[in-house]
Amino acid sequence: MPTVHLSIPEWMYEELKRKAEDMGIQVTDLVKFYIKSGMEGKEESPSKENTEKVEESIAYLEARVAQLDLLVMELVKKLKVLEEEDEEEQVEIERS
Repeated sequence: MPTVHLSIPEWMYEELKRKAEDMGIQVTDLVKFYIKSGMEGKEESPSKENTEKVEESIAYLEARVAQLDLLVMELVKKLKVLEEEDEEEQVEIERS
């Protein structure tokens, strides 16, 4: 992949770094996003709109993971009960 080297002031790099950290992405990806947005002529604020969407997605996924975690714990408990019942039946069969 071709590489573009940019020389930017330290303050600009620090701002890009801060925004990238806020969005949970790398500075390189943020720069690519800004370049692509500029080439497409978008004038909207990508960080605010995208951050809200990402935060909503993360909140939904965290809630979903919590639900699935509870479901898995319930299934594990039921499986243990079934295994114990099966073991008891095996012992009774062996005694007979």
